[in-house]
Amino acid sequence: MSINDKEKKKLQRAILIIACEVARICKKNDIPYFINGGTQIGAVRHNGFIPWDDDFDIGFKRKDYEKFIKACDKDLNKDKFFLQTPETEEYYAFDFAKLQLKGTEIIEDFSKNVKIQHGIFVDLFPHDNIPDCKLKRKLFLFKNHLMKNILWVKCGYGEKKHKSKLSYKMVKFVSKFFSIKQIKQSRSKLLDKYNNTKTTQCIISDYPNDLIMNSWLDDLQLFRFEEVEFYGIKQYDAYLKSLYGDYMSLPPESERIVHSNYKIDFGLYDGLLEDMLYGNNI
Repeated sequence: MSINDKEKKKLQRAILIIACEVARICKKNDIPYFINGGTQIGAVRHNGFIPWDDDFDIGFKRKDYEKFIKACDKDLNKDKFFLQTPETEEYYAFDFAKLQLKGTEIIEDFSKNVKIQHGIFVDLFPHDNIPDCKLKRKLFLFKNHLMKNILWVKCGYGEKKHKSKLSYKMVKFVSKFFSIKQIKQSRSKLLDKYNNTKTTQCIISDYPNDLIMNSWLDDLQLFRFEEVEFYGIKQYDAYLKSLYGDYMSLPPESERIVHSNYKIDFGLYDGLLEDMLYGNNI
């Protein structure tokens, strides 16, 4: 079920509340972070959200990501937010964290039957080094892809149309020989393998085709995003061109779509978010 324009704007306001909490904790603990992907495009091209977009991505170097997770133990407003990680919920199959707004719900089609919390969220992506050697890199990416798919199937992710495919059934058969804990531990060990080695590039584990220069992550600057500011990559032009090509040109209207959501509920925040559409304060 897709969301209408008003719901999308309310969702963007809710997401901005979460993103500001991430930035607050990072500032308090001197932890570098950066907006990335479509969020960085939004900052550069629109000074905020891409008008039709409905998510927010924040990146970290792996060591800074781990610092952030630990900082949340003492500094996160736990009455208002929930930090979802591979450790907090058995059936959560991603290697990255999501900071969720408690009392809200957004259930995406591919995970609607997974037994996890489904609050409105901001994605928190650790970036892991990949080997410069082409052969080692191919092996690394293959193992990551295989373990990701096994874990997804094991935890119950996937839309109905995917579950009927032979490839899905084959992966499901293989997954029976491993526990969720075993797969998570093996994948975590793999992704950390080169983080103490100086390499040219890094990746986000769930987007392995997006190769990112490590040097880009060493130089950050503030970008306006709506009425606040977030750190992003100073060499954003090289970064965004490498991922998207001509990122300043708007895509065709047919491609200006939000992520497909099965259900969305703003809960107790519904009235507050409604007011924010007009008051523009967070």
